[in-house]
Amino acid sequence: MSFDRNNIMKETKSKVFVITEHYEFIGLLHLININRRESDVLNDGKPFIHLTDVEVRVKSTGKSSQVPFVAINKRNIICVIPFDSRQGKAGE
Repeated sequence: MSFDRNNIMKETKSKVFVITEHYEFIGLLHLININRRESDVLNDGKPFIHLTDVEVRVKSTGKSSQVPFVAINKRNIICVIPFDSRQGKAGE
């Protein structure tokens, strides 16, 4: 079997803010090969997005916790806002 550098899975991570009806999430969205943009992951036909290193906040109480992983059903997502790595804040 030959080694092909072009077929190596390449991964980048994008920090995103995800809003659902009851929760808000800040975490890392993993972008692999063909899904190089946040919108690609949202439109890829899979029912869930996966975040790592996540801060989860309950909207009704304001309580938050840190978790290593969360899978969010796309049907529950109201909004996804990528953080701009140069500005350090969402949407700018």
